[in-house]
Amino acid sequence: MAKTGKKGFFGNHAKSSAAMVSLGIHAVLIVVAISFVAVRVYVKNEQVFEAKPVSRPNMKLKKLTVPVDVKKKKVQKPKLRKTIVSKPKTKSMDIKMPEISGIKGGTGYMDGGGLGSIGFSLDIDLFGGSKGSGNELEGTFFDLKMDSKGKPSDLAVEITGDKAKDAELEKQKNREFVEVIRNFAGSWNPKRLEGRYFKAPKSKFATTFMVPYMKAEEAPKAYGVDDVVEPRRWVAYYNGKIAAPETGRYRFWGIADDILMVRIKGDLVIDANYPSQDLTNNKDQHRGRVTGWLSDDSRSRQFKSSKEQGYVIGDWFHMTKGRPIDMEVLIGELPGGWFYCRLLIEQEGVEYPKSADGRPILPVFKLQEIPENLLPQMKLDSGAATAEGPTFGVLK
Repeated sequence: MAKTGKKGFFGNHAKSSAAMVSLGIHAVLIVVAISFVAVRVYVKNEQVFEAKPVSRPNMKLKKLTVPVDVKKKKVQKPKLRKTIVSKPKTKSMDIKMPEISGIKGGTGYMDGGGLGSIGFSLDIDLFGGSKGSGNELEGTFFDLKMDSKGKPSDLAVEITGDKAKDAELEKQKNREFVEVIRNFAGSWNPKRLEGRYFKAPKSKFATTFMVPYMKAEEAPKAYGVDDVVEPRRWVAYYNGKIAAPETGRYRFWGIADDILMVRIKGDLVIDANYPSQDLTNNKDQHRGRVTGWLSDDSRSRQFKSSKEQGYVIGDWFHMTKGRPIDMEVLIGELPGGWFYCRLLIEQEGVEYPKSADGRPILPVFKLQEIPENLLPQMKLDSGAATAEGPTFGVLK
């Protein structure tokens, strides 16, 4: 019985071993098969994406040739270049400036925009332009018959209806006006006028002081206050910088009806006020007149005939080329009626043309060139003054 049990044990285990061997062999075969399939699939996929060689025809490259036509090339140049290098036609470049029809409706006023970049404004008259570029003296207008609030001042006349009495009151107020201007000339402080009298809301920018014989109301018109200001007992104060084109000594020649005074670097260099008005307490300033003032009766004939007589010669002052200095000008009208002022300049050592009576024909004092359409309004007497000459603006 013991023998039989031993045989059954080894027989059973033998069968189990054979089964295990068989399973192992099958497992190896399966792994090999899987690897073979994977390799085959990989290789097959690679073969799918391989591009087949394609036969391409050999193409001959042609040389690119562009015909050059010199004439056409010139025609096809940009129009801008053609405009720059070609000579402009006279008609297309003939720019006509609008004529001055009047000072805000009167003589010497122009409507339009400003040309500050070239030194002057289109809205310009004989009292200055409405805009400044830096080459002007800025002007402020004051009516001494009204206070700073626009009410009658102590220089206003209350009309009584009695002509003789009203005329006497006017003379009295004119004398008081002279005192105010004399006090101003002692300090040249415009704040004294600003705090006490009516000031026009807009400024003017002047480059010359060459106002021909005209009605005194043209100044309030130029400043846009003619609807509230009567044309008498008014002044306009101008100040700014000037610079000489050459180093040397200079002096002004001036004439006015009624007020024209100039200060340079804080010093009064000319008082060309009408001689019946001693506005500076310095009668010596009236010495040096070329031909002397005409009488009151012939004064109008003098102005209307444009005979430049009675100039005041100012004091010499020194200027350095290109160095800015302060300049102040006061113009004004006393009794009303007519206004007039001229300001010329002389440089020491310069030979000027002579008039028939031997007087030098001096250039107009100016800070920049005068617009051609403004020159006729100045009514220059060629025997006394010329628009040709140096400019004294600080900007060149």
